[in-house]
Amino acid sequence: METHAYTSKTLDHLGLVAGMCREIELSKLIDELLPAKQDTQQVSTGKALEAMILNGLGFVNKRLYLIPKFFEDKPIDLLLGEGYVAEHFNDDRLGRALDELYEAGVTALFTKLSQRVFTVLGYKPAQCHLDTTSMTVHGQYNSRAEVSETELHITQGYSKDNRPDLPQVTLQLICDHLSGIPMRMQALSGNSNDSESFRGAVSTFAEQLYTEDEVRTIVADSKLYSKETLEVLKDSKLNWVCRVPSTLTGSKFVLDDVKVNKLTSLSIEGYSSCVYTYDYADVDQHWVVYHSASAAKREALTLQRKVEKEYTAATRSLKKLSGQEFHCEKDALKEFTKWSKQWKWHTAAKPVIEEVKKHTRSGRPSKDDKPDIHYLIKSSILELNKEYYENELFKQSLFIIATNLEIKTVKQQEELLTIYKAQHNVERGFRFIKDPSIVASSFFVQKPQRVEALMFVMTSCLLIYAALEYRIRKLLEGNNKSVPDQKGKQTTRPTTRWVFQLFTGIHVLTLPDGKKLILNMKEEHRDLLSLLSYWNFYS
Repeated sequence: METHAYTSKTLDHLGLVAGMCREIELSKLIDELLPAKQDTQQVSTGKALEAMILNGLGFVNKRLYLIPKFFEDKPIDLLLGEGYVAEHFNDDRLGRALDELYEAGVTALFTKLSQRVFTVLGYKPAQCHLDTTSMTVHGQYNSRAEVSETELHITQGYSKDNRPDLPQVTLQLICDHLSGIPMRMQALSGNSNDSESFRGAVSTFAEQLYTEDEVRTIVADSKLYSKETLEVLKDSKLNWVCRVPSTLTGSKFVLDDVKVNKLTSLSIEGYSSCVYTYDYADVDQHWVVYHSASAAKREALTLQRKVEKEYTAATRSLKKLSGQEFHCEKDALKEFTKWSKQWKWHTAAKPVIEEVKKHTRSGRPSKDDKPDIHYLIKSSILELNKEYYENELFKQSLFIIATNLEIKTVKQQEELLTIYKAQHNVERGFRFIKDPSIVASSFFVQKPQRVEALMFVMTSCLLIYAALEYRIRKLLEGNNKSVPDQKGKQTTRPTTRWVFQLFTGIHVLTLPDGKKLILNMKEEHRDLLSLLSYWNFYS
């Protein structure tokens, strides 16, 4: 009888990732949509996608050609199925899988995958959030070339990563409001305009979101608020919530009109608000003006820096002005008035004008010599313009949220603010995707088509990650269970990353007779696995 040595493989949290992929039948769905082109194909496109997601959520930043290395110390037969070995997932196969995903259309493909996830979760979100982010790309690609309308243009644009020197692509997501689960994704060119892309997203997805996903409200930042986009929204069935641009003429009038005594305190700590009815682009809507105490604190620090900077400059300028000679007191006062008007935050007290007599000829003056008379601005006191400062601080602490929803009561104002603040979930998703430990955080493939397909893979990683978070939190709350957080306190709302941390150190030990043992399992692991029903990966 042949015997084998003891072997150990690292499992950690990957069983949870594989469990979610298996639960939504990810590879089966992808393979139904993208049938194998060859009967001899060892790894289907669906399995290749699963492998890339496992690698992406392994938090090791292993590039495509290193994925076989990633799986060397992982129980690949447990995670992906019997018969697979690490070498099957080489860069050639995964590269071809990216090509196949691109050819199928990543936007449509992701829609079907996301809808499967929401069906399995039994969850239909009432609202969704729309946003974009730019992603830096190293390399030339097609940045200097003319491209077709359907081709992804990797080029310079407004960089949200503060790297305007590098070409980039833009990722647009529509996510749910609770866990930031991506519902739709689009890869856009690096120089795409947010206002135009938002309008395009509404045109493309509004009907689908309303009828198929039963979403009722779309939320976005101020780039959604334009005459053209509101006209598109008016023709859709979706309600909308977005921030009003501070540059809009109407918003300036409204913010000037708001006074402290017009605001009503909300039960949401640090906020107060008031409501205006408004008609823009022939759309009846409500503008709710919110004052944020935390924003006031931030703005106070910003304004203080501006005040101090101006005071330093004004003091230096006044010293220079005091050295100038004037022919008459009127000229001196006129120049001082002109000088004082250039300062925004400070006012100057009326100066002391000093008369100075001075002989212009050298030597001792005779009795008949009359001295020339000049006038100097001797002194002035700079004071902070408190009224202007306080007014600016108040205005800078205000923001306007516009909506076509009915807003009549204070409670509705509070609900609207809560809806808008959930926008951070999609922003959190962008931070996750751009995390250096996630697969392809910097693009390394050589074709724009593969860049687009890789953006699909990265968004699929977020889909599995966010779906796990939603599922874990719902199961913990529904079963009156909890897990320890980073401080050792019990919580029913852990992040997926923290749950992954809890599963660190779990290994699969294979005995010489072929039997497998799961090492380092604890009670907290068993409780979660029982709720998730992912025991087959940890037993």
